[in-house]
Amino acid sequence: MPSIEIACIDLDSPVPPPPTSFAIEFERGLRSHRSPAPRFQADFDALAGCLYHVGNPAFAGRGDGPFFAYEVLSEASRHCDPRSFLEFDAVHLPSARSLLAWLVDQSPSGRLLFTSDWQFGPDGTVRAPPLDLAAFWALHDSRELSLNAAYPIVREA
Repeated sequence: MPSIEIACIDLDSPVPPPPTSFAIEFERGLRSHRSPAPRFQADFDALAGCLYHVGNPAFAGRGDGPFFAYEVLSEASRHCDPRSFLEFDAVHLPSARSLLAWLVDQSPSGRLLFTSDWQFGPDGTVRAPPLDLAAFWALHDSRELSLNAAYPIVREA
């Protein structure tokens, strides 16, 4: 099952996000909920901040630990073979766009680390160079956002 975890870098205390069409769990610190070997924990360990976990809409308000973002992804992203790209479902895309913009604004340094981890996704791990939100969404809209990837996002200049 896929997970999406977003580090809001340099945020000292987690701030409840605005309402979204999917579940969000958030916490102080950068501890991945993936186990047994979180793909991006070493990346998180090099940073400080708060972690926001994106989950299926049914998990909203559950607050009892890790959950998955399978239903947040588009049918094409969920069912392509081999699984290779991350694309938000059209129903959830407005919430995803507003969440990332809000998180960049919350970060004192204007930086995020957007990660996706799908245990049955592509082999290897992608670590992209920093990009702004416009470049991130351009990759998304062209189906070039990789699964099993970390995308540093920076505030637009």
